[in-house]
Amino acid sequence: MPKVRPHLIDKREKYKVIGRFFEIVSNLKSKKEVIDFFVGLLTPSESLMFARRIQIAEMLLEGDNYERIRKVLKVSNQTITKTDQWLHSGDENYGRWLEKCLKVKANSKDDYSTGLDRYAHHRFLKDLLK
Repeated sequence: MPKVRPHLIDKREKYKVIGRFFEIVSNLKSKKEVIDFFVGLLTPSESLMFARRIQIAEMLLEGDNYERIRKVLKVSNQTITKTDQWLHSGDENYGRWLEKCLKVKANSKDDYSTGLDRYAHHRFLKDLLK
């Protein structure tokens, strides 16, 4: 799929399409449904892009500096800055949601194999999720 140019799409159409996407995601009932939905929808590159941004946010919340994040995750300072701005501007709930996820992650021993085994091009994610 070619890259979308948001400025060329009518504002009402953007809201309608994005609103429908969020409506579908919010109606997913279980973690398995969420995994199956996104693994089927996103390319491996897109999955990694989203996951990296969440990793960056988690590391920022844990107190890691930009240099460490850049070296560990091999991401640019621009990506870290954009994620930091997202995390600390606008809705203060972003940080709370991620902190809650960090606590759940620390106590979790989830097995993601079912959704990821179904799609050959996403099997590499199994190692990332362990």
